[in-house]
Amino acid sequence: MPNMVAKDCKGNSGGLALFWRRDVEVCIKSFSRYHIDAFVHDGEGVEWRLTGMYGEPKGEEKHKTWRLMKILSNQYNKPWLCLGDFNEILFGCEKEGGQPKSAGCMDRFRNVLEDCMLEDLGFVGDAFTWRNHHHNAKGYIRERLDRAVANIEWRYLFPLVRVINGDPRHSDHRPLIVECGEREPTIHGCFRDISIKFEAKWLEEEGCFGRVEEAWNEALELGQVEMVQMQKKILRYLRDWDRNVLGELERRISSIKKELERCRRSRLSQQNVNREHMLRYKLERLQEQQNIYWKQRAHHLWLTKGDRNTKYFHACASERKRRNYIKCLREDGGDVVSGKRLKPFIANHYKKTFHFLCRPKNR
Repeated sequence: MPNMVAKDCKGNSGGLALFWRRDVEVCIKSFSRYHIDAFVHDGEGVEWRLTGMYGEPKGEEKHKTWRLMKILSNQYNKPWLCLGDFNEILFGCEKEGGQPKSAGCMDRFRNVLEDCMLEDLGFVGDAFTWRNHHHNAKGYIRERLDRAVANIEWRYLFPLVRVINGDPRHSDHRPLIVECGEREPTIHGCFRDISIKFEAKWLEEEGCFGRVEEAWNEALELGQVEMVQMQKKILRYLRDWDRNVLGELERRISSIKKELERCRRSRLSQQNVNREHMLRYKLERLQEQQNIYWKQRAHHLWLTKGDRNTKYFHACASERKRRNYIKCLREDGGDVVSGKRLKPFIANHYKKTFHFLCRPKNR
């Protein structure tokens, strides 16, 4: 790998480096002691973003990492893969040994991923990417500090991505190996349009019908009288309303829970009792929206295995996309068509009857 960009370490700690092969086109956009941000170009005119992160290890300075991620998120609107050692976990089960991780620290990490619209890509192999090799007063500790996250555009571009927690060898960290898999076909060198989908959870909000009526009237004023145009207008209105007014469900639920706990601990009075009933009602409505959100993505699995386990249905929704991706087809003569030949083959023979040869197997 003859190409490299590096940020020097301080003493024996820190330091970042990015290497790439001669046949890969990489454009470095920025770097610091916490990150290296670059654009990756392939030979078909597709460009996506790669960011390597190193999270601040000191608890009192972790806000620097989260602030940097938000700044990077607002700079470009491209398919984005962000990976590295974040020096933080998302859930308590991602740590064994030592003192339990503060819920506030995990909440801040989750919130910054939500703000940046990044989702964890999962992993194959050992769940823990770091461990201490020397027994001390806290005992042996292992945690999942390293992970890969990406936005929905990058996930659509590489639906068969697989993240492997590799062999640590001479390090106390396991390396992250990201196998992108076959890339999703594009149209005219651009990303295919990711249409906005209607969210059933919106119907639980009191202002939903008002937003639909407002978008409908505005579409009529602009002369957009075709049903498809009106539908796109309404969906854009509802999506912007969801993002900018309603906010993330997880954050709203967390805020209501904190407010409800403060109310429960306050002095007992009729006013506080009434407020507690109101907050409990709001919390139930938000949690119902959360269940509807994942029910919509899990389809029939909700009926057979539904127990409101949102983490389970989150995994099902992502896995369904991976399973439905067609890698290759077999025509009547028995010849197999795959890779770059697949798209023109479908265009030229769309009237024929095809048989699925194979689909990705469940991991």
